[in-house]
Amino acid sequence: MTFSSNVLSIECKGPVGTLWLDRPEKRNAMNQEMWTALPSAITELGNNPDIRVVIIAGRGKSFCVGLDISSAGESQDQSPPPSGAIANLRQFEITRSFQDGITAIANCPVPVIAAVHSHCIGAGIDLITACNIRLASADSIFSVRETRIGIVADVGTLQRLPDIVSAGHVAELAYTGKDFDAAHAEKIGLVNNVYPDVEAVQAAALKLASEIAANPPLAVRGTKFILQQSENLTKEQSLLLNGLWTMATSLNSNDFIEAIGAFMEKRAPKFTGT
Repeated sequence: MTFSSNVLSIECKGPVGTLWLDRPEKRNAMNQEMWTALPSAITELGNNPDIRVVIIAGRGKSFCVGLDISSAGESQDQSPPPSGAIANLRQFEITRSFQDGITAIANCPVPVIAAVHSHCIGAGIDLITACNIRLASADSIFSVRETRIGIVADVGTLQRLPDIVSAGHVAELAYTGKDFDAAHAEKIGLVNNVYPDVEAVQAAALKLASEIAANPPLAVRGTKFILQQSENLTKEQSLLLNGLWTMATSLNSNDFIEAIGAFMEKRAPKFTGT
């Protein structure tokens, strides 16, 4: 691994890579440095042939308390502040960079699991809605907080949350900005399962990631690709793409041959991702 950051860290255990939000002293509030580092960290994990699943978790007392408002607008530029259209353009570019960080998670070629504990507020919701699977500890508190501080959530929640929970729940959470607990998050389908504490949810995420990683890597990557692409395709288009993928990769892979051979020989398969 060549990735290096003061606010994010990567830990690899076999085929599972964990991306840690690593500002525990700030409860992993997302500052400019974290937003900037996020695409590079995810890209490095996704491009690593040895990594088959990614977990995103937070060090310290909280998963993520949202945007670091105290650092918003930080700049090393000492020139006079811009005004009018230039100021608006710069703010738009900052927002786009934040969006790119979250989109990088959604575009990761391998499955991404969020392991949430304690606070998951604002930008934390943006982050987990870009993940494929979400797990939470019982003490987790969620909130689409932006509405309560006078802004519209603009980094991905309003685009991705409707693909996870029903329209009525999206509207309620986004319009009120209210806090809701892990039990409610599980009830509406935002998280798959709830665990007693932070240690339990992170252990569960690792166990689930290991189960996924035990499958043929090309099949898992292909499954994620088809699921992603199908969001914007008709069923007929998705079926066509699915068939083309199967012919081009799965049926010609060494892992497919290994899976059949292992089944016939009643042994554990050894997949190589080729």
